[in-house]
Amino acid sequence: MTARENAVASRLSKLMLSNGQSGSSAGSEVHSPISPGEQSLAQSELNQLKRDADPQFSRFADYFVICGLDLDTGLEPDRFAGDNLHCSPLDRAYKSKPLAHYPENVPWNPFDAHGICMLSLPQGLRFRTQKHNIEPRFHSFATTREDGKRCYGFSLVFYEEIRNRNICGAIHTLQSMFITELSNGQQTHSLSRVKQDGPVSRSLPRHFKVAGQAPQSAQSYYDINKDKLYVAKSISLICQAPYAFAAQMFLKNLYRCLPRQPGAGISLESYVYNILYEVMLPQPGKSIRVYLPPTEPHLSAIALILQRPLLATELPLLDFPLRLLFKYLGVECVIQLLTCVLLENQVLLRSTDYQRLMIVGECITSLLFPFVWPHVYAPILPAALHHFLDAPVPFVMGLHAECEAAHKIGSEATLCFVDIDKKHIQLPEELPVFPHKLDFMAEIGSVLDKFEIEGARDQEGSLRNGYGCRGAGGGVGGPVGSSGVCGADAMISSCTLPTGLQAARRSKERFQQLQETVYTLSGSPGGSGGVVDYQPLIAHPSRIDHVPRIADFLRRKGGIRGSQGAGSPVGSPTVSLSSSPVGVYHDVDAVDATMPMSVRRGEKPKLSAVDQYYQDLRINNSVREIFLNRFVHMFHAYEYFVIYPNQARDEWLSNRETLQNFDKSSFLSDQPEHHRAFLSRFLESQMFATLIDNKILAMWEPQPDEQLQLFDQRVKLLRRRHGENMIAATSYEPCVLSQDSQQGFEKRLNCIDIEVTPPSEILSNRAAYFRSFPLLEKGVLNQECASSSPPATPVPYAPPATSANPPPLRSPH
Repeated sequence: MTARENAVASRLSKLMLSNGQSGSSAGSEVHSPISPGEQSLAQSELNQLKRDADPQFSRFADYFVICGLDLDTGLEPDRFAGDNLHCSPLDRAYKSKPLAHYPENVPWNPFDAHGICMLSLPQGLRFRTQKHNIEPRFHSFATTREDGKRCYGFSLVFYEEIRNRNICGAIHTLQSMFITELSNGQQTHSLSRVKQDGPVSRSLPRHFKVAGQAPQSAQSYYDINKDKLYVAKSISLICQAPYAFAAQMFLKNLYRCLPRQPGAGISLESYVYNILYEVMLPQPGKSIRVYLPPTEPHLSAIALILQRPLLATELPLLDFPLRLLFKYLGVECVIQLLTCVLLENQVLLRSTDYQRLMIVGECITSLLFPFVWPHVYAPILPAALHHFLDAPVPFVMGLHAECEAAHKIGSEATLCFVDIDKKHIQLPEELPVFPHKLDFMAEIGSVLDKFEIEGARDQEGSLRNGYGCRGAGGGVGGPVGSSGVCGADAMISSCTLPTGLQAARRSKERFQQLQETVYTLSGSPGGSGGVVDYQPLIAHPSRIDHVPRIADFLRRKGGIRGSQGAGSPVGSPTVSLSSSPVGVYHDVDAVDATMPMSVRRGEKPKLSAVDQYYQDLRINNSVREIFLNRFVHMFHAYEYFVIYPNQARDEWLSNRETLQNFDKSSFLSDQPEHHRAFLSRFLESQMFATLIDNKILAMWEPQPDEQLQLFDQRVKLLRRRHGENMIAATSYEPCVLSQDSQQGFEKRLNCIDIEVTPPSEILSNRAAYFRSFPLLEKGVLNQECASSSPPATPVPYAPPATSANPPPLRSPH
């Protein structure tokens, strides 16, 4: 931040609650610790800071959008959904439209009405009755601009009762026509397919079964005299930064705050105005406390801390939980999926839940760091874009399980097909093994166990095309059944950590292999206050200070029984977290110190949604550091093989497609033979070529690529430990450096830099209640008004309206 921003942050610190209340629970009220005059002055300075900042990079959200059924135009078939006249009217997709968006337009992100509506309601406009599940469902989506930058959207889809007689009559008429056609035999060709294909038809809707399952088909029947008809509607936020949890909490609670009867609370416009114009994005290395709608209209706003990593030393922001990625797929399936993405295969995801598609897509691409996925990325592919599946280019796409294309393409053998719901992955043929795969899986599993992530390793995903039988060395073992899935023994050996006597034997062998990655600690006994002296060696057992993660793994498997020397217990920290000149010794117990006491005692705490979000960020950091550590070790010597040009920048840019920028053959000759199959293919990828291009461009750029800077910094730290002459490492070395990222996160969480004022009423009169989610007042949401200029006179801060001081009411819309 600039000097002025720091001054404003210092002034705003008076507005914050004490650090002990940084994790305040939902519903806690906000009390002003300073006088109204000082508060008004600080708020004025915050307003000035917001005006000085570029709104493109400071606003949390660009648009708030409402999509649904336009009663003025009535029912229109969704032409992108294909021919669906053979479906029941309740199973057909109809055309949805943006009913309203606020503000009208922002110059840095022009409003794309068709694209946003298509992704906010990816299944189109659907009708349901009370016999269906009509609970609201949240999902995220992402679009990629021409410049390669992603724009994120967050949508809550819910169903509202239709009271318009014309719409109800139209659905009833369409259904009568459909039943008449069935009874007259005009759909005979469809019924014959039912008998051929089995109980579920692909030409008839999934709700229609053959004769023995008639009760299921009743869901798709609408009785105008008995049933209530509901139609889908969505409310969405369009954002530049992917703060998914905050957006999810905002949309879900905004829907809950819809007044359905007279009572206390503030208007929907007040919450939307706050998120559009008053909530700022945190600066790199900073945090900000915002206030989101409560779960009930009469409650106080919920406090949430948004933080942003420091780009110079920390991994970029990832707000989607890696915990769910491993829970959905398991450790080995994630490694296999990562291998396919690194080798730029076509990747197709399938699930019945759009949010699962988005979580897997975002998480797996974030684990590529320092590499960036440069190809087609559509984790949610609407029906209108299904033709992209035929493109002969690498892609990462996601399809809903009910889409017929997901069934057809799933049989292809040239792509990686992931069924998230079934925890199943079908791999391309001749896929090489990821280097040190089993050791890599063991290290990831130890971190997941530390955070007690349920389901991540209870049932590993299944693999097809026989690849699940291959071990770390690339060999094949174990029987393969008729379905192409390995036998139980082979799956246990490749998907889960070993147990029993076999575990003890393998643990001992693994530990002997890892001893050469251990480092000596010089200083006072026990390492307290000593200086870390990193030297690779195979030391005398009395001097070995075991790598903490491996020590914990062996302790749990019975591999360690003696003392560790110097009187320190296994896994205990031996140096101060701030004493290392090159980084933090990544001790799992040190990470434990940042976790709640109940977690360290082995109890199963029941975390609130906000606390679970903070815990997910800790998990993200720990897991991503392991993946980054793998790439650092794989390419720690890449700089020696870069072929730097001897011409000017412009000349090199015009000829770089024809120039050789990396000595691949020499690099591969220094690698272990069993790693070359993977590395030789990865060196040909666009991701690796982009990294090398950025490395060469850094010679001329005053500000090199930030991701490359962080990667090169980690490589230098590794060389300091092993020596500058280090060329290749054949043994596996776990992640031992944290670069203060965990401590930086905890500091941002406990020491808030800026606090945003909670939402307050901006309407002079508000509706008493609504029957459905209304269109909002354009006059107050299409421009920044109340907060854009400092108040003329000091105005005391007032907390959100409660039952004691309800705002005035007016008649419903």
